[in-house]
Amino acid sequence: MDAPGFLRAVFIRSCGFLLLGLASWMLLSPPEAGPAYLEGPPPGHTGGFNEPTCQACHSGEPLNEAGGDLALSGVPASYNPGNSYLLTITLRRGLLQRAGFQLSARYADGENAGHQAGDLAPVDGRVRVIAAGEPPILYAEHSVTGSEVSLRDTALWIVEWTAPAERTGAIVFHAAANASNDDNSEFGDFVYNGSWRSVAWAP
Repeated sequence: MDAPGFLRAVFIRSCGFLLLGLASWMLLSPPEAGPAYLEGPPPGHTGGFNEPTCQACHSGEPLNEAGGDLALSGVPASYNPGNSYLLTITLRRGLLQRAGFQLSARYADGENAGHQAGDLAPVDGRVRVIAAGEPPILYAEHSVTGSEVSLRDTALWIVEWTAPAERTGAIVFHAAANASNDDNSEFGDFVYNGSWRSVAWAP
């Protein structure tokens, strides 16, 4: 075989190996393993109690960068034991294309600090709730449907929180949310994080 023919054969064989490797990666990689996390983030990414935020996977921009914000409404200043409250998570940022969040409700201090406080439940298909850890912590987070933008430059999620049955101290809610450009990479996304407190109602 002459030199040009040999080089052409090596080039074709190399391309074949490259395409085979790419196909194998696409087949073996689970859909949720990519940086988009359309089915919800891994548990433990609220930014509370030494947890990371969404920046663990979406990097490159400062946390709580100007031009966007994260709000949690519906948290009672003081809760009634056993009562249920609708909490609305609102993420805003210009040019928002896709979004996600994770929320937890835990005792703020005392011997139960960091433990699950009350119950979290979805009210529609935009939210799911998972449990992780020991003792288990409930995490409310976006579903695939919930990753879609609700309004222009805005994403909304609603979660039902049921307060503990007894007056057991202050509750802290931690939330982190990702304002994504939907390019299926970890770059160009903006992460927001916050915490909110509720204390037991005193009769």
